[in-house]
Amino acid sequence: MTIFSGTNNDQLPGALFDQAFKGELDPKMSLEKYRHVAFIFSVLQNSTAVLIDLKSKEKYVYHGGLSLYFGFAEEKTSSIQSSDRTDGILPLIHPDDLKTRHLLELKLFHFIKDKNPKERLDFHIILIVRVLNKDKQYIPIELKIFYASSTDSIQLILYQYSFSSSVNHPSAPTIINSSNGQILSDHNFNSKKILTKREIQILKEIAIGRASKEISQRLFISKNTVDRHRQNIMEKLRVKSALEACHIAGMMGII
Repeated sequence: MTIFSGTNNDQLPGALFDQAFKGELDPKMSLEKYRHVAFIFSVLQNSTAVLIDLKSKEKYVYHGGLSLYFGFAEEKTSSIQSSDRTDGILPLIHPDDLKTRHLLELKLFHFIKDKNPKERLDFHIILIVRVLNKDKQYIPIELKIFYASSTDSIQLILYQYSFSSSVNHPSAPTIINSSNGQILSDHNFNSKKILTKREIQILKEIAIGRASKEISQRLFISKNTVDRHRQNIMEKLRVKSALEACHIAGMMGII
């Protein structure tokens, strides 16, 4: 197991960190129990399991056989690394698959945040991601993402990377309700709720190439207000540029 003091926030939707974190986790689904689940995944399924506590910004990484195969770890033993290290797997995931994961997490977070904590446990993400091996070849593996919450926040995220027979017959990336087998489709999500009406309006202006000054003149608001909206948009979509925001918003059907 590897413990990181802090997380690589660029790989997570910003909305996940922008929460109150005032509530407590259900004792039945405590951090220690999730750490045990992650450990069991690494042992029984030879997974690489990554558990993130958004409240404390700590990351726990459990290395199974998959980690040894890809070179994330040299053995299945515990180690502690510096806080500025990633979990090893993220830099090796195909960029398109990272983008897909990002979109799914944004959708899932905004879908379950208004549900009660017990209902939130029913939903998880399944997708196939391509990971670069030691021979510089992309190998498909299965990624499952689980959320756990306190009364007011999504606090824990568990990522399980595994070899799976499903990679030979890959399906579309999926958000599934494990209590009844329902696969959620796009009509289950109202992605436009992620941004305000004004932010969507400004993003549409950005998408057709207008600069902040021109947008401010067209909308009769100050340039500083436009710039503030631009920053809020990038934070909510967890991207680093307005161009990326337009691309992500387009893929999600926001604009």
